[in-house]
Amino acid sequence: MEVVSSFQRVTLSAGNYDVVSSPVGIEISGVGQFGETVRILPTQGSRVRLATRPYRGFIEIRRTSSGRLTAINELEIEEYLYGVLKLEVSPQWPPEALKAQAVASRTIAFYSLGRYAREGFDVRPTTETQVYGGLSAEDARTNAAVDATRGEIMTFADRPIFAAFHSDSGGHTESSEYVWGGRYFYLKGVNDPYSSGAASQQWAIRVDLPVIEERLRGIGKPLGGITGIEVTETSPSGRAQSIRIISEAGMLTLKGTELRSLLGGEQLKSTLFSVRVAPDTHPAVVFTGRGSGHGVGMSQWGARGQAMLGRGYQEILRYYYSGVSFETR
Repeated sequence: MEVVSSFQRVTLSAGNYDVVSSPVGIEISGVGQFGETVRILPTQGSRVRLATRPYRGFIEIRRTSSGRLTAINELEIEEYLYGVLKLEVSPQWPPEALKAQAVASRTIAFYSLGRYAREGFDVRPTTETQVYGGLSAEDARTNAAVDATRGEIMTFADRPIFAAFHSDSGGHTESSEYVWGGRYFYLKGVNDPYSSGAASQQWAIRVDLPVIEERLRGIGKPLGGITGIEVTETSPSGRAQSIRIISEAGMLTLKGTELRSLLGGEQLKSTLFSVRVAPDTHPAVVFTGRGSGHGVGMSQWGARGQAMLGRGYQEILRYYYSGVSFETR
């Protein structure tokens, strides 16, 4: 393993090293002081590990002006996708569904190039972009889907599209303007009866009213003594656009997406729900809904269902993304 910083190049023996911020840059335990950016390169036949997790390519560590360290994995897009697909879809799904995910994920990567340039990287390894886990997240079946579609992306007006995707549409995908306000011509809601087998097809959760009141206080919108919650406006797909919360002190209106963010996407799986207050010894709100995720673009479970019907990955993608073209880059 080699460490490169400015004009320094140091070869390290295999082992574990602590990397910490110092007043003058970055310090590697047992090695010495370096500048504010170091690159850790693997030697032939080895991999760089970060917190025991192995990665392709190399790791760049940057010290910010506030003294925090940012670790950046730099590698080719195709290798990056190897570490994405298994965390987004099951490798056991039909190959055409995996290929559809590969093209959507590659398109998102191209669309995101330069997005975080000021921080020194292009994508985040979380759902802010898409989940990425490095070499330990790879699978031969999802890697094969990446290889089978190598370089292929979707474009609209000769540009990579914002290839939004989600887990399960609940029966109908959503147009982008009803979720993010902005309209993408290729992200139009479509009927989607293909996601059979998804655990999120029907769901219900119960949330105690004091929990909602506490969360509202946490975002600076205190509203005690809640007596009712109702959906006052829905989108054409049936998703909650506007929520009215009624209390002894007055009323508060939230967007459906705001309420989902407030309660957490893992709990309130989508905004495709109905809601009622269930008064008893512990007053609560019961949400009954369908689907999982924001609902825009490709439904991953829908892609699986279409692949099981014999449809190819490009046909699946054209179903969820209107008017797109395919290019190899």
